[in-house]
Amino acid sequence: MAVHKKWTAGWLFVALFLTLLFPATMFAATYADIVIKGKVIDETGEPMQAVSVAIKGTSRGTTTQQDGSFTITADENATLVFSFIGYANQEVPVGGQATLNITLKKNASQLDQVVVVGYGTQRKSQVVGSVSAVKGAEVTKQPVLTAAQGLQAKTPGVQVTASGTPGAQPQLRIRGVSSVSGDANPIYVVDGVITTDITNINNSDIESISVLKDASSQAIYGSRAGNGVVLVTTKKGKLGGMKISLDAYSGFRTPTSKVKMASGKAYAQYSNEANIRGGASAIYDLDTINTSTDWFDQITRNGIVQNYNINISGGSEKTTYFFSAGYFNDNGIQKGTGYKRGVIRINNEYRPAAWLKFGHNLNLSIAHTDFKNNEFANAYRMAPSTPVKYADGSWGFEKNLSVANPVADLAYTNDYLNTLRMQGNAYLDISPIRGLNLHSSFNFDNRNNNATNYTPAYQVWSGQKNDTSILKIGRAKNFYYIIDNNLTYNKVFNNEHEITATVGYSAERTKGDTLNGSVKGVPNRKNLWYLGQGDLTNVTIYNDGILVQRASAYGRLTYTYKRKYNLSGSIRRDGSSNFPTGQKWGTFYSAGASWIVTQEGFMKDQTIFDDLKLRVGYGRVGNDNVSGLATLNSVTVDNYYYNFGGNAYSPQQAITINQIRDARATWEPTTGVDAGLEFAVLKKQLSGSVSYYNKLTNAYINVTVPATLGDADQTVYSRAADVRNKGVEVTLNWNKEVNKDFSYFIGGNITFNKNNVEKVKGNLQLKGGSLNNGNIVTYTVVGKEIGSFWVYETDGIYQTQSEIDNSAHITGATVGDFKYKDNNKDGTIDDNDRVFKGSYQPKVFYGINAGFNYKAFDFSVDMYGNAGNKVFNGKKAVRLGNDNVEASVAANRWTATNTNTNVPRASNAIPTPSDYFVESGSFFRINNITLGYSVPVNSWAGISKLRVFATAQNPIIFKKYSGYTPELPGTAIASGIELDIYPVSSTYMAGFNLTF
Repeated sequence: MAVHKKWTAGWLFVALFLTLLFPATMFAATYADIVIKGKVIDETGEPMQAVSVAIKGTSRGTTTQQDGSFTITADENATLVFSFIGYANQEVPVGGQATLNITLKKNASQLDQVVVVGYGTQRKSQVVGSVSAVKGAEVTKQPVLTAAQGLQAKTPGVQVTASGTPGAQPQLRIRGVSSVSGDANPIYVVDGVITTDITNINNSDIESISVLKDASSQAIYGSRAGNGVVLVTTKKGKLGGMKISLDAYSGFRTPTSKVKMASGKAYAQYSNEANIRGGASAIYDLDTINTSTDWFDQITRNGIVQNYNINISGGSEKTTYFFSAGYFNDNGIQKGTGYKRGVIRINNEYRPAAWLKFGHNLNLSIAHTDFKNNEFANAYRMAPSTPVKYADGSWGFEKNLSVANPVADLAYTNDYLNTLRMQGNAYLDISPIRGLNLHSSFNFDNRNNNATNYTPAYQVWSGQKNDTSILKIGRAKNFYYIIDNNLTYNKVFNNEHEITATVGYSAERTKGDTLNGSVKGVPNRKNLWYLGQGDLTNVTIYNDGILVQRASAYGRLTYTYKRKYNLSGSIRRDGSSNFPTGQKWGTFYSAGASWIVTQEGFMKDQTIFDDLKLRVGYGRVGNDNVSGLATLNSVTVDNYYYNFGGNAYSPQQAITINQIRDARATWEPTTGVDAGLEFAVLKKQLSGSVSYYNKLTNAYINVTVPATLGDADQTVYSRAADVRNKGVEVTLNWNKEVNKDFSYFIGGNITFNKNNVEKVKGNLQLKGGSLNNGNIVTYTVVGKEIGSFWVYETDGIYQTQSEIDNSAHITGATVGDFKYKDNNKDGTIDDNDRVFKGSYQPKVFYGINAGFNYKAFDFSVDMYGNAGNKVFNGKKAVRLGNDNVEASVAANRWTATNTNTNVPRASNAIPTPSDYFVESGSFFRINNITLGYSVPVNSWAGISKLRVFATAQNPIIFKKYSGYTPELPGTAIASGIELDIYPVSSTYMAGFNLTF
């Protein structure tokens, strides 16, 4: 790519210039280093462990040992910064001293804490954008696959929706959904490596997580940041002796809730009645129905979950090291499903000279996923009057409905994926003069996926069989590299003015290829599952690939005056091979300011606020993860029938265009403003924040081409919709230390979000949310949320034939059916009568955290929920033929003797998508309960810490929804529909944390 080569050459020139300007001899002469030793204690005289000791203006530092001691090499004129959460930072000039003893005082301003931002760190007081930080320890206490799921309930503005499927990445939405058809998930940046998922990262390896939520904090990532940015920092080695930590837990998962289905007799009676009402005969003899199979119980189990980790860390002035190894095993609640992962991490750093530092962060993971088929939909539909197996050992089946025996399906499904992934970076830091740092890194994320799907020859009955075995093999390789170079300069003038400037350049390359094949007739022996073992006269091979290159230049400037006024601006210029000529480059930017009000002189005598910060920011970011349909013409090759010259119609092979590319395709841009305040009162025991945001996205949709241009079915994937998200976030936290034995905390966050489609080109109704039976239930229209439910509106149940004859009705309506409103008064019930009945986008979502520490005991609980949204019970709405029904439907259905009901008569017809299936999506879930006890060890056998704990994850949910779960991951345009969801489970476990 031309832009790639041009910027690479430019940066090489800059690097050469810097090398000539600051030769190694000058580097060495810049410092006159001495070794400084000392001890850090608190106000009571107790030694303080893990206090950060940093050399101001550099990235060098260390931490104190268990006895509070530290050793560091620094310039004799340097200034050391001592910091610890909950204590005031202390800056101490070295002044040639070889020994320094420090006393830290409590009640540090929260605004002095350091948070991770894009391409660096900042004091919280300097941050002008909206950034939420979570400690790694808050994530590791939960038995979840990824740290992303651990953010649930802890970060305002962030919704986490997890699937129960083992190995699945949870879905994150930051401040609402902006993309209609594109990917709406944020990017993750792991130690500088940009990626789309973090299922390969061991939660115990995470030091901290920062969520960048507004454009002023995201703009430094430009075209990748439109849906938000999640920064993940992994643990590093600390100065001092070797420390060994062991963490383990084990437990089991069980279904949190289930849907009560009709019994065998109730189902048979319902089906007979439905058939008779439909003009057919009864199909069951009720006197012979003695079976009542609970198919949900037959396909589920208590799944075992295990997690084991070891990490070894330590270091000296010249070298620090961190090594970890972990194993995670999750046997899902559906039989035969599961996920296993092994991870090794090596983070080492080397400091051969005061001006030079280099190191690496390497993460190697191997994962195995057993999928099986998702049988929850079949278990819902299968006749309970049918046994799993008959007395002779053959599989049970029901010929009167088109539903597979789900247990037999599991027995004949072999579907698994093996993934090998290596992710990490190697980096170099050079500090030629005080305050200036050159950082260069080579980042990579490479993965190999090997998928196997084998179905043997079998027969349950004529409607569930496979005559010849089928083997499908998939191989996918993806190589992602990014070279990043940046310069950061920090300088304080006259103890009043502080400037931090960062400029940089990055070049990315993503190359992937896939190879898929299928063949029949492969023997049912796992060691022979290769394409070459099948019938090679009937083999199918498919090969594809992708190559994407990006180049970027970026910069950020932050100015602070007297540590109370902060101005910050950033800019990024991105180029991508994804887009057409003339549209490859885009510019993204932000500007913001913050004011530390409590630093003002007029606030000295007030006693209300301990900390008070106001901030405002504006910016523009983008989302380049849009469909390839935007930049490519899509064609179909098929046989078409034409009459040439009076001859009979004959097939002629031809090519037709079914998707027209947009010659102006580029990023989905989002512009937004954010304003907020952060405060602490009551001696910093109560702290909180309030944020207002308003962002507008120009989103991609499929626009229908006018019939005058050819085929009316043709579409253009184009930026033709405007979507706005605006809202308010509120956070409150109370921390109280009652005495040396007892302390407690309680906190919460709540987000009010309004999602609104402000424009759709041509005022089109964008349809989505298919029920896979010809019915659509979600539309995206101007004035409503993305993917809103538009359905027929019920108006009671027909009680007499005269009611039907004297009203607009659906063809075939009979007594006991729903009465639908003719909303447009045209005398016909059709799609024009559909009405808005809410959407899956919640109006409010919130999280609550509480806990206490009493002597050696610790307790914590997390809860979350949302309100004001709707879900569509798709399982109930797709009933076909003689499928089973829910127990409440069978018991409360309309009959001649039960007319006072809102449940229609027994019917085998495809249900009309109506408000009967739209239910409340509001819920309140207890997410995590943990009780721990720190065992007194007195350094026995070298043990410095031993904590045992018990945890319940997702034990209870309070909901009105009648289905499995109201938390339903899905695409923006078709979200909130439960069809074949793999339900989230409850987990109960016990474990320990051991440190030597």
